[in-house]
Amino acid sequence: MTGIGIVGAGISGLTLALRLRQLEVETTLYSVGDADAMRSKRLPGAVARTGRTRARERELGCEHYADPGCLADAASFSIRGVPPLEFTGRIADPYSVVDFRLLLPTLMEDLAGRGGTIVVTGTEPDAAQVDRWSREHELMVVAAGRRSVAELFPRDPGRSPYGEPQRRLFAGVFHGVRAGTTLSSTISPACGEIFCMPMLTRAGLASSILVEAIPGGPLEPLTRMDPAGVGPALLAAIAEHAPSLRERIDTAAFEPAGPEDAWCGAITPTVREAVAKLPSGRVALAVGDAWIVNDPLTGQGANVGSACAWIAAESIAAGGPYDVSFARAVAGRMWEEVAGPVTAWTNTFLQPPADHILDLLAAAATRTEAADLVLELLSDPARHWSVLSSPDEVNRLVDALV
Repeated sequence: MTGIGIVGAGISGLTLALRLRQLEVETTLYSVGDADAMRSKRLPGAVARTGRTRARERELGCEHYADPGCLADAASFSIRGVPPLEFTGRIADPYSVVDFRLLLPTLMEDLAGRGGTIVVTGTEPDAAQVDRWSREHELMVVAAGRRSVAELFPRDPGRSPYGEPQRRLFAGVFHGVRAGTTLSSTISPACGEIFCMPMLTRAGLASSILVEAIPGGPLEPLTRMDPAGVGPALLAAIAEHAPSLRERIDTAAFEPAGPEDAWCGAITPTVREAVAKLPSGRVALAVGDAWIVNDPLTGQGANVGSACAWIAAESIAAGGPYDVSFARAVAGRMWEEVAGPVTAWTNTFLQPPADHILDLLAAAATRTEAADLVLELLSDPARHWSVLSSPDEVNRLVDALV
C-alpha cells in the first residue's frame, strides 16, 4: 500500500494533498483531467478566498496570483427598501478572487513538483472504482465526483433541511465594470441577491457577477437564459435591483469575458454522511463538495473545503489505523470546528434576516466601526457563528457601539 488516495482535484483535494506532502505523507491524487484540461473548462463559479484560506496557502508555499487588483479590501452592502439600508466596511485581511481555471492547475503543478503522484482518470469514477483504488492505499479521501459521492455517501437528513434549491444561480465574468477593490452585495427582498467582485481571470482583471434568484421571483428568468446573450437582461435587472452597481457599468463595453465565462443552474444545500466502509475493507472519508454543498450565497464553499482539508491532513499525518473510528473522529472535528457553524450560518442567511441581524446592519449603516465589525464577523463565520446566532450577543455588540 502507498499512503493516501485522494479523489478530486478541487480546492479541498489539492489542499489536502499539498499539506500531506508537506507533512511527508505519500499521496496519490485522482483527477478527471490534467492541468491543461482544467485551464480550458467552463467557468466553475466565482470564488472569494478569505484571509485564513490565503494564510494556509502561504504556509504551503503556494501563494499565487496575488495581483492587488483582485484583492477585495472592502465590501459594500445594500438592502433595498424604503429607505434602503446601506454601508461599506473594511476587510482587514482582504479576500482574493482568482479564476479557479488559473489557480487550481497551478496548485496541481505544485503538487507534482513536490512528489505527489497524479493519476488522470479521464472519467468520473464510480464507487466500484474508488473501491479498486482503495486496495492500493491505507485510506481513501473523496473530495469530488458525482457518481462516487452519490453511491458512497447518502444524504444526511438531520443536517440537510432543504429538499430543493433555495436560489437559482447565474455567475459570469464581465468586462465593462469600472475597476475597484470593493465587493458589492445587494439584497432585494423577495427577489434575491446580486454580488460583484474584482476577479483575476485568464484575460487579466475583470469583474465577477453572481445573481442569487429566489425561485419564482423576478430575477429567476436570468438564470434560465443562454449565458452568452444575458447581457441586456442582466443590465436591466441590475438597474432595478442594484442601482449603485449599475452606475459602475459601461453599457457599450459590458459583455461576458468569453464564451466559457458564464454559468447558470441551481444547488440544493446538502450535507452527506462523511464515512463509508468499502468492500475492500478500507474506509472512504468525504471532504469538500463530496461531503457538504452549501449555497454560494455566503461565499464559503472553497474556504470550508480548505479548512476541513487542513484538519484532515493533520489527523492523517498523526497516524492510523485509518479505520471507521478514525474517519468518524476526523469528520466530527471538521464539523465542530468549521463545517457545522458555516452550514448553519449559510442556511440561516438563505432566509430573511432575523431582527437582531437587521439591528446589527442598521448600526453598521450609521457607524464606521460597526460596519468594520460586521465585515470581521462575516469574514470568519466558523469563528463567529456563536455571536451571530445569538440575539443577546448581537444586541450586546450593538449597545456597545451606540
